[in-house]
Amino acid sequence: MAVAKAINKVSDLLDKICSVILVAMLAGMVLTTSLQIICRVFFTALSWSEEVTRYLLVWSTFLGAGCVYKKGGHISVTFAQEKLPQKLQKVAQVLVHLLCGALFAIAVYYGFKYMDKQGTQLSAALRIPMSLMYMAIPLGCGALLLHAFDAIIQIFVKKEVAGE
Repeated sequence: MAVAKAINKVSDLLDKICSVILVAMLAGMVLTTSLQIICRVFFTALSWSEEVTRYLLVWSTFLGAGCVYKKGGHISVTFAQEKLPQKLQKVAQVLVHLLCGALFAIAVYYGFKYMDKQGTQLSAALRIPMSLMYMAIPLGCGALLLHAFDAIIQIFVKKEVAGE
């Protein structure tokens, strides 16, 4: 039970941190795009703004997926699951989270491999290592994996609490 609480706290903390980072990234995207529009109309276009916006979008996509998964906000088809008896619904939920967790684990593994393979390149405008951009894949999917693991544990913890 203590391990379940600890994992849940880590998952919640990660979700809060990612939410704050997401707000900052989205604000950065808006500011960069607005600055690019102003500079393009009145001055000379910025050479780096599209790259910054693109990389912020990639990072916000991977971090945002974890926040949405944590809250159960991804689109899902539950009509078949709702037809099952209560106990089988829990089994189906666990199987879905296990399947998602397997996908996330594979994405983490191959994300690190891709980051190592392609990370030595430099970005065109900013001249920063592309490994910083490719790092979004394993880190974002790692957060998703943690949230999936937490969701599975919470299904069993709720079952134990309800049974007491």
